[in-house]
Amino acid sequence: MPPSAQTNDRPADTAAAAFRAPKTILMATDLSARSDRALERAVNIAGQHNARLVILNIIDEDLPASVQDRVRDATLKEIQSSLDRVDGTKALDPTIDAITGKDYRDILDHADEIGADLIVMGIHRNEAGNKPIAGTTMERVIRKGQQPVLVVPNRTSGAYKKVAIAVDFSAFSRIAIRQALSLAPDAEFNAIHSFHVPFGGFQRGRQTRNAYREAHEHELAQLIEEELDTLICSATTGARPDIPFHKIVKQGETQSVIRSEVERLQPDLLVLGTHGRVGLTHALLGSIAETFLNNPPCDVLVVKAW
Repeated sequence: MPPSAQTNDRPADTAAAAFRAPKTILMATDLSARSDRALERAVNIAGQHNARLVILNIIDEDLPASVQDRVRDATLKEIQSSLDRVDGTKALDPTIDAITGKDYRDILDHADEIGADLIVMGIHRNEAGNKPIAGTTMERVIRKGQQPVLVVPNRTSGAYKKVAIAVDFSAFSRIAIRQALSLAPDAEFNAIHSFHVPFGGFQRGRQTRNAYREAHEHELAQLIEEELDTLICSATTGARPDIPFHKIVKQGETQSVIRSEVERLQPDLLVLGTHGRVGLTHALLGSIAETFLNNPPCDVLVVKAW
């Protein structure tokens, strides 16, 4: 199926509905140092978009009731102390909720209760290296929830300035672009797409294969760039007309292309789209979302089409 035929697998009004700034942000914290980094970003985004900010901590429901009360009091004080150290907090008047619960489902239930349209979380690493996200609370929130999830590994340094978006001509990509525009309206945007020259390996002889590849790779890249223009035009309808949007089309394996371009561009936000009905390892980009979340090079926004 040609790329252009794949861009219409989702009603246009759904994509348009996704083009809105976050109005209620839920920041889920476990009170770790890396959660403080996510808290800084949540405050920054809420201030930028004049959004409501709710900070949530889950207290183990298996603790005795008297212990739960003491833990809750200590939790509220610690979160407030962390907020007091973040610039811009006073103007937001954020809400702090410390509730009893057990796992990721309590985070998702609370997100639904408050009408959150963005969940912000920190990421954790063990001392020996990167800790796989499979089976973690963060992975389950992304896999089971409906809201976009922003994963924050690093300290915040102002609003997002450069955004990289992995695209593949599907409804996921349109909505990922619109979510990125909503979250970082003043940033520079880079749409990254990888491709393979078809059937080149079936040609006989190295010279034949090289000639085929050279003859068709440039032609295919031009076709894909034209389709990217159509995708970006569709996804940015209603946005400001002067958005700096760069198209990056590279031949190669998808994960390698994205990683090399992220290393080259040094964005402060990477946006990935996933399918809402399946796990990360069966996402739109295959295992790519999981790979980048295991070792995020920057903040990562994971967006679901539905």
